[in-house]
Amino acid sequence: MELNDILLLLEKFESSDLTSLQVKLKGDEFQASRKGGELQVEAEAPVRVLRERREEAPVPVKEAAPGAAPLAENLYEVTSPLVGTFYSRPSENDAPFVKMGQSVKKGDILCILEAMKIMNEVKSPVDGIIRKVCLEDKDMTDFGKVLFLLEEA
Repeated sequence: MELNDILLLLEKFESSDLTSLQVKLKGDEFQASRKGGELQVEAEAPVRVLRERREEAPVPVKEAAPGAAPLAENLYEVTSPLVGTFYSRPSENDAPFVKMGQSVKKGDILCILEAMKIMNEVKSPVDGIIRKVCLEDKDMTDFGKVLFLLEEA
C-alpha cells in the first residue's frame, strides 16, 4: 500500500461520520479511530531482517572496519512506515518510550511519528532489546528510514 493511498483514505475518513477504520491489503495493515474527536492512527512498522539464522556451511567473514561491530544473528531494523517527524517521548517533559539497552515486548510503543498533524505510534514488531535509537527528537524521517536497531530476545 502506498503512502498516498493511506493519506487519501485518512482524508476521507476524517470527513466521514465513521469512528474507526481498519485496512488490510497485501500484507500491509493500518487502523484509524477517533477518540475524543482526535484522529489516532496505528500502523505496523515495516521490519527488515538484517540477518536470519541459517543452517548452512559457514561463510568466511571479512574483517570488520575499525570501530564497526558485527551484526547479531537476530538483529532487526525497525523502519519508518511514513514520512514525518520523529518523537521519542509523548511530550517534552516525559521520559522517552524506549532507551538503548531497554527490553521491549511485541506491541510496545517505540516512538511517535507525526504526519499531517496526526500522531502515529510505531510499535515493536517482536520481543527484544533496543540496540540503537537512530534518530533524535524532532528529526524528520522518510519512508523506510531506520528508526531503531532491535535485537530479538
